[in-house]
Amino acid sequence: MGRRGPAPHPTNLRLLRGETAPSRINRNEPRPRDIPPRAPRWLSEFAREEWDRVIPELEHMGTARACDETSLAAYCESVARFRVASDLVSQTGLMIRDRQTGDWRKNPAVAQARDASFELRTWAREFGFTPSARQPLRVEHSYTSAPAERLLS
Repeated sequence: MGRRGPAPHPTNLRLLRGETAPSRINRNEPRPRDIPPRAPRWLSEFAREEWDRVIPELEHMGTARACDETSLAAYCESVARFRVASDLVSQTGLMIRDRQTGDWRKNPAVAQARDASFELRTWAREFGFTPSARQPLRVEHSYTSAPAERLLS
């Protein structure tokens, strides 16, 4: 059986949320290298569009790291599945006729869209993509974007 309760927050996140108790701050937590993630070649077309949209935002927030590539790809693929399922529901409607009996039944794409939406929200919270996930964070805003400018400031 795994740990009980909510997952512990990483030290960086604790500090951003204003944690000051020394006993709650892990100074020896592993820190990933500051290397930006690269899009995996296997991303679908819609997932790649989402990747290109969110990675600049994550880099601006200082939270995108190469070690998170697979998790970010999973988020992007869940967005792609949600988009495809939602488009299908838009085209065919919430209810469809059964081919054999002619009875109306729920469109299976509705369940696919719902499942993709749930997965999408779960991943979005992990990366701070929702307003409620960003609300407790405190970050120092920097208006320079070039790494060399950040080193000189």
